[in-house]
Amino acid sequence: MRGQRLSAWGTRLRDRLPSRPGCRLAALLMALAVLAGGLWLLLGGLPEAEDPTWTRIVDSGVLPVCTDPSWPPFEFVDRETGAIEGFDVELARRLAQRLAPGVEARIVSVGFDSLYDALLAGRCDVVLSALPYEAMRTQDVAYSVAYFNAGLVLVVRQGSEIEALEDVEGLPVGVEWGFVPEGDSRQQAFLQSLGLRRYATPASALRALQSGEVAAALVDRITALEYMGACHGLEIAGEPLADLNYVIPVRPDSFRLLDEVNRVLLEMREDGRMEELGQRWFGE
Repeated sequence: MRGQRLSAWGTRLRDRLPSRPGCRLAALLMALAVLAGGLWLLLGGLPEAEDPTWTRIVDSGVLPVCTDPSWPPFEFVDRETGAIEGFDVELARRLAQRLAPGVEARIVSVGFDSLYDALLAGRCDVVLSALPYEAMRTQDVAYSVAYFNAGLVLVVRQGSEIEALEDVEGLPVGVEWGFVPEGDSRQQAFLQSLGLRRYATPASALRALQSGEVAAALVDRITALEYMGACHGLEIAGEPLADLNYVIPVRPDSFRLLDEVNRVLLEMREDGRMEELGQRWFGE
């Protein structure tokens, strides 16, 4: 309506001006300016989209977080206190505090198979439970940036000259039974060419490394961190060889909440708080 009135006003103004070419051009330019101004007013007057989830969290001061407390050290029930603790739980608390002043996390215990259903049903607004990114679920949920990489790592004895995967060529490497090479085709071919020695569990492969049976071990990063936290003498060489990123899902309409969650996670990377959590729960 506002734009129609401005347009009609521009037309009347044009009709009242003399019909000389210069005046006609000036009238046309003025009419276009008026129309552009009207369009700008109309667009500027449109209300910004709101995220009701974010508004409720800020108003209530509560961030409901779903987690399955059955996988330490990420989330577990403390036997002495009965409280749910772990890496993800502490991350949830710090995340809530940084989202907005006065916000606190409320932990909601949910079985692993029901985590996504609980989120979509509104029992919580985020899920923090060591969930990997799943491309097939992106139609139903939106994912945060990664906060933990649980992918495959190369573990060696401290002081070893092995610094990268290429350095283990011709050497015995411990892996778990069922190990399948991942990564790009070149890396897969290289892994298949190694003298792999298979063990019942990743921890068994690490014990073999510590005892000198193998020169290195390929295990998931979680097992490596837990083992190194309890037993000294080993270290991770280089970056993960294959990524398995843990992320935080939210409902698709929680776009402001997702932006704020990503902001906090990136800040925690930069200021060292994420590394501090790793040291606390894994002894990294």
